[in-house]
Amino acid sequence: MKKFLFPLIVIFISIQSCSVSNEKNSAVIESVDADGTMDNFDTEAYIEEEAEYKNGESASNSGFGTSASAPIMDSTSVTSGKKKNKSTWKRSEKSENTVSLFIGDNDELPMDAGQMVVTVDGFRARVLMDCFFFHKESFQAEGTFKMKLPQGASPYYFAFGESVYIDKNKKEVPFVNYEQVDFTPEGIRNMRSENWKSPKEAVVVEKEKAAFAYTQTVRRQIDPALAEWSGADIFNCRVFPLIPEKLHRIVIGYDVDLTTIGNDKEFILQLPDSNAPMVLDFNIAEVSSFPLSITPQQKMTSQSGYQKFKITNPKEEEIKIRYQGMQNIALISDKEEKEKYFAAQSTPDLPKNNTNNISDKAIIALDISLSSQPDKFNIWLNLAEKILKNNQDVIQEFNVLFFNVETYSWKENMVKNTTGNVDDFIRFAQGTVLQGASDLGIALDEIKKINSNKNIFLLSDGNITWGKSEPYALSNSVNKGDMVFAYNSGMSGTSISTLRHLTRETGGSVFAVTGEDELNNASKAFRNQAWKLENISIDGVDDLLIEGRPSFIYPGQEITLSGRQTNTIGNKIQLKVSQNGNNKTITIPIRKTIPSSTTKRIYGKMATDGLEEFGYDTEKYAVSYARHFKIPGKTCSFLMLETQEDYNQFNIKSTEDDFVVKNSTAGEIIRKTIREIGSLLGNPKAGFKKWMKKLTGLQGFEFEIPTSLEMLVEKIPENKFAINSKGLSCKKRKKSEIESEVMKELKKRKPDYDLISNSAEKLKTDKLNHDALRLLSSLVEKNPGDAVMTRDVAFSAMEMGMEEQAYFLFKRVLEKRPYEPQTYHAIARNLDKMGHSELAVLYYEIALSAKWDNRFGDFNEIAKLDYLNMLKKLKSTPSFSLKEYTDNRLEKLQSEFKESEKDLLITISWNTDNTDIDLHVIEPSGEECYYSHPKTKSGGQLTKDVTTGYGPEMYTLTEAKKGKYTVKVKYYSSNRNRSSTRTKVYANIYKNWGTPQEEVIRKVISLADKKEMHDVAVIKI
Repeated sequence: MKKFLFPLIVIFISIQSCSVSNEKNSAVIESVDADGTMDNFDTEAYIEEEAEYKNGESASNSGFGTSASAPIMDSTSVTSGKKKNKSTWKRSEKSENTVSLFIGDNDELPMDAGQMVVTVDGFRARVLMDCFFFHKESFQAEGTFKMKLPQGASPYYFAFGESVYIDKNKKEVPFVNYEQVDFTPEGIRNMRSENWKSPKEAVVVEKEKAAFAYTQTVRRQIDPALAEWSGADIFNCRVFPLIPEKLHRIVIGYDVDLTTIGNDKEFILQLPDSNAPMVLDFNIAEVSSFPLSITPQQKMTSQSGYQKFKITNPKEEEIKIRYQGMQNIALISDKEEKEKYFAAQSTPDLPKNNTNNISDKAIIALDISLSSQPDKFNIWLNLAEKILKNNQDVIQEFNVLFFNVETYSWKENMVKNTTGNVDDFIRFAQGTVLQGASDLGIALDEIKKINSNKNIFLLSDGNITWGKSEPYALSNSVNKGDMVFAYNSGMSGTSISTLRHLTRETGGSVFAVTGEDELNNASKAFRNQAWKLENISIDGVDDLLIEGRPSFIYPGQEITLSGRQTNTIGNKIQLKVSQNGNNKTITIPIRKTIPSSTTKRIYGKMATDGLEEFGYDTEKYAVSYARHFKIPGKTCSFLMLETQEDYNQFNIKSTEDDFVVKNSTAGEIIRKTIREIGSLLGNPKAGFKKWMKKLTGLQGFEFEIPTSLEMLVEKIPENKFAINSKGLSCKKRKKSEIESEVMKELKKRKPDYDLISNSAEKLKTDKLNHDALRLLSSLVEKNPGDAVMTRDVAFSAMEMGMEEQAYFLFKRVLEKRPYEPQTYHAIARNLDKMGHSELAVLYYEIALSAKWDNRFGDFNEIAKLDYLNMLKKLKSTPSFSLKEYTDNRLEKLQSEFKESEKDLLITISWNTDNTDIDLHVIEPSGEECYYSHPKTKSGGQLTKDVTTGYGPEMYTLTEAKKGKYTVKVKYYSSNRNRSSTRTKVYANIYKNWGTPQEEVIRKVISLADKKEMHDVAVIKI
């Protein structure tokens, strides 16, 4: 009898990382003063006018014309005769802190109630959110909890458990009484102890170990949880069990910086889009030097150095907290903390000098992926217009490169920077459809083809969801002498680490443009000459880190720094800089020092992010720092298991992290790494060797590098390890060319799976495969951490013959799930089809050298046959660099198989784990080959039945009789806790396999109904 195994909880989380640089220019301008008003600018979508009130009169609109441009106006911002405060962008829709809980893919469970408590300490805020959900159905279910975090938010706490109503009839939920706020895990538990039943809390574990522990625990039908880095500011989690007719409580906590607007600091708490009861509690540090305004105005009480207020069932969509004129603030650790840390934000007063090193040519790299829709894109267009029109004296020529998973230029060649040409570009861009994933690598590769020196203005959130993403591989794609300038809109979903890395490594900078008032100055900020940072220090602080580790600082640039407190903190920061032989010492007075429990994690995140940028070379230190400071990110994940015994089973226990952190400093590790391996950063061959070595120490499979494999790697030239995506070439790029229903989904940034898939099928029917894959990539953009979705789209790419695109998708899966052999197999097959045979050999060898879990069936036999087939073709390629080895390997593999040629060979694999798909082949005689009858009279043979994995399964027939062979698959079982699911089968059907007459049919079959038989193909022999 078939056994049912099903997944229980998975969480996907995104944390932004700070990059670390070698000795090149770097800058991030976080605040810029406005010096003018907006030019009139008419946009097509999301128009929302907002009048500016001055002296009690209604003034004309600023001219920005879109919802993204209209500034948010504080009720306390404008007084008669006074200039309004600068404001952040107004969003066209809510995003931050909006939560939802789905059962399956479409059925949403409404939030019963919510509570948020916020503590603001100077420039840092800590938010803790309780979400209550009542499962009214009669069946036990698995839920997917989704939440969009603010830009740069760093989650530090996640827990889930059953709760109880205070009054069941009135459905009165147990809100917390925050007379005293304790954000520690113990405090959070204690404040909820009376009504939160056995909550499970997540711990920070290295990502591969966490993923394997999750997978194994799921198979035992116990409820784990896993939180993985997946994309900027995304928090996706699956929670189990949702018990029938019970109340459930999900608690998530995060830290985030306040936004710098001019000389002010502002925190905006966007409220969940729900009509459910909501309670908000605020604790705002009293800083007498800086006036405080709250919008809407609140009656506050003072207690222990904090201004406190509570809001019950707020009518507003957001609450604003603003310190006026707050600059040069420092945070220190609370007195109770044993480890003492320091953090500060400041804008050094640097003289402005125009630089002479400005190219007269500019490329605008414009992100038209789904995530730009609609607000960011409207900002990018206005910014592009400002950059070009405000700098016509220095930018003589320009062109525009649009990119998502394809690239295309506005004009074939550079055009003169005239007002007419700029207006023509804006009109053209307004008609462009925003869809698909974001492949920044192909954009940089395309721009690199332009040989003349140029400035690259990158108008993108930097959140890469497609193609290559390794930081140094990206920066190495930029021509020497070209400078990249990027812009931070302050909106959620921005990968500031990517933007900082690219600009730093090319001598450019990131400019803040968090509101309309900053557009003019931000558009001209690249003209200022940067100051080289020689040294920075403060008395009483060791291991002083600067966020992003800039080598150069631009006038107006805000810097964030942190370090370890070793003594009494001094009252000033010393900054030594130089420019053209002119040395200066800038003294930055610390105007206010505030104790805060967030200080430790500011240092921990800056240190962890800096160490993570160097990949395998500093990974062991990054893991120790991440676990010690509880920083989930690129190297570590949140993991939640049932008992301590479960953690012990996977060797997840107390480590030497405290010792490592105490006896090492992040800054020195980074400097030493740059000295020792700086020239190898981004080297694909060096990276492959380090990755392969790492595989030997991972859980979930056994792998030792054979000597022959080491020798093969050394023999292969370095350039063979570099895989660059060529991008797609689509036909339909205008809004008017897209189906109206699809456009509606894209504008909402919530593409429906079925609608998008059906529309892609229509495009394939019209022989527009590239357009079809671009549309499907929107699903990856929406769900960048979803391995099921990634495999799904990868299968579709393979079916359409776009192996290069599939390769990068499977690479993303492999990075998170190295213990699953079918991914190595898929990558090897795609590399073979792409003509990268040397790399394909390496992946086949790794797959066949490792010892895999028994649940993957006859994987080795199936992989060997595919490898054998590839080697037979390579035998006739005399120039192949590994010919001596592959010829010997071919001879050995042929000796293992009696017949190396098959009249019919069929393989299937699928994209969802813990799923049972059965291959059925009905032969001309009527005899059916399937798991209960794996051998037929005619010689048909089926490999082992895989019931809890992704396959593969294979049918082979050496001598096929003439007639029709009907191929079917049966969707036997999957996760029964989900009300809907998506499973796709990828089928390869070979006729005359292993011969020069070989023919292949590739099919992707979407399965919907469990227990049902699905037709694949009818083959005539």
